[in-house]
Amino acid sequence: RRESENVEDVRGQRVAGGAPGIGLLINLVLRMFGLKGVIVLAVLGLIAWGTGLISPSALIGGRQVQSVRYQPSAAEQGRFTFVKVVLADTEDIWTKEFSRIGRNYQVPELVVYHQQYPTACGMGDARMGPFYCPGDRKVYIDLAFYDELERQFEAPGDFAQAYVIAHEVGHHVQKLLGISDKVAALRGRPDYNE
Repeated sequence: RRESENVEDVRGQRVAGGAPGIGLLINLVLRMFGLKGVIVLAVLGLIAWGTGLISPSALIGGRQVQSVRYQPSAAEQGRFTFVKVVLADTEDIWTKEFSRIGRNYQVPELVVYHQQYPTACGMGDARMGPFYCPGDRKVYIDLAFYDELERQFEAPGDFAQAYVIAHEVGHHVQKLLGISDKVAALRGRPDYNE
């Protein structure tokens, strides 16, 4: 089957220095409190930076990426190929669906990383699981998540693995259709939870 060409393999790159938990913290605050929560977190970070409570490098995080020797296992390489095929399927399906409503589908890029990688949404960390970053319109995944999916969540097999990619691409579709922006705007309204 066709493999997507919109996959960036950065498993052989590592982030030098920085704060490993900042991306996780920003993602958590964004999911729980929305954009306003991230703004409050940023203001608190700037105050702590300005008063010398934290160093700028701890606040910003390491964004220098270094190439390292990385040799994936045969099983991991098989998952990498599988991910490219699943992404290609989502590209075909969403291109057809967008065409049906008279729109052009902008395919997302999928970044396969190992442990940590900088994104437009902060530091991507494998502990966060797969995620979509609306800031750069990319899907991020550390393939080790599939081991966790099988062990911790008891969801082995191709369907569960494909669902993970399709779910994150679904967030991209929500962004393209403006649904994500409408939900974010509603979060600030008092009647949102009523």
